[in-house]
Formats: sequence, structure tokens, C-alpha cells
Amino acid sequence: MIKFEPTLNPEANKLLTDDPTAFLFGVIFDQNITADQAWEKPFILKQRLDHLNILKIAEMEDDKLKAIFNEPPKLHRFPNVTAKRIKDACKLLIDKYKGNAVSIWNDNPRCADLQRRFELFNGIGQKKASMATNILVRDLGIQARDKSGIDVSYDMHVRRVFLRTGLAETDDENTIIQSARELNPGYPGGLDLPIWDIGRGWCHPTEPECDDCPIKNVCPKIINQR
Repeated sequence: MIKFEPTLNPEANKLLTDDPTAFLFGVIFDQNITADQAWEKPFILKQRLDHLNILKIAEMEDDKLKAIFNEPPKLHRFPNVTAKRIKDACKLLIDKYKGNAVSIWNDNPRCADLQRRFELFNGIGQKKASMATNILVRDLGIQARDKSGIDVSYDMHVRRVFLRTGLAETDDENTIIQSARELNPGYPGGLDLPIWDIGRGWCHPTEPECDDCPIKNVCPKIINQR
């Protein structure tokens, strides 16, 4: 059963699951703002443009698209940068995927290859590429091979939990990812959501709620790690 509801807006959630372009745009928006805000932005952008047509967006004048992003309330904390990333995404979709975002993942790719495909888009690095791959496979039922190629995202909540539990000794991308691969080699990214939930829900940067945390009995509580 498909269950991907990152926002409180049912219409926005439906758009994300029905329109591959909206999903890709949501991945791009998901930076420097809260996740629920980011994933609602494709719906708001569609309202402002009256479409999410890749060809039309790619052909828009830069100033006109930036103006759409800067209309109050601004579509992003960094509207001009995000507008460029959205337009660049449309151009890449035209050049590489015949203007169809679903072609990024509808050929039953290896998960590692799918993650690398996302990383080719301006504004999508390891963190967002692994997140997108995980959501597609875990929540949206997209067929992709070899889940050992899905990594955890190098996200602040994930990093904090790995460090405080002693699962990783140093805070760098390769160390965190390698630790997850060793812990769950068949599907490292399967650790991502539960660890992210712990980091956001209990293992706060300051004043962590250790007594209520679901892993309190096994965590060494290395709280000096932020």
C-alpha cells in the first residue's frame, strides 16, 4: 500500500504520488526548510504557474521564474537559487529523459544507479539522493534492484544518533554511510527512517529526552556529540 504523506495537505501529498515531476521538485525543495514545508512547495508552485510542464518551465525567462518564487510568501528560503535548480532540473529531464521525470526510475534500475541519477541534478547531493531513492522504493513501491545500494542520508538527525550511540566515531559522510552498510548490508537505507525519527523525536541537539527514547536501554548516551 502506497503511503507517502510528508505534508498536512492531502492535495499536496496526492500530487507527489501522482506526478513524478512534483516528486522530483519536492526533493530539490527539501533543503534549509522543514520537510513538510518543502514537500508542499511543488503543489504551491503548480498553483502559481497553473502547471508543472517541464518544457514550459525550461523555456521561461529566468527573471520571470524568479519572480514567481519571490511572490509572498516566498517559495523557499533561497528563492532565486531554488528557481534556478528547478529550471536546471527541467533542462536535464529534457536532455536525458525525454522530458519525463518517471524515466529516472521506471526501468528497474539498480538502487545505487538510481541514487547516482538523482545526484546529477543541481541541488541534489548524497543526502537528498539517498532519501529520494529510499522513498521511491520503501514508500512508493518503485521497482529497483539490489537495495544494498541504498544508503542512509547524511542528515543532521541521522548523524547525531550514530555518534551518540557510538555506531560511528567521527562525523563524516563516509564513516556514517559505511557504518550503516556494516550494520545492515542488505539494505543500509532501511536504517534511515527509524534513526531519523529518533533524532528528530528524542535525540535533540540540546536537552535530549533520553528517558523516553525507545533505544534508551542500549544507547551509551555520548551526549557530547551534537
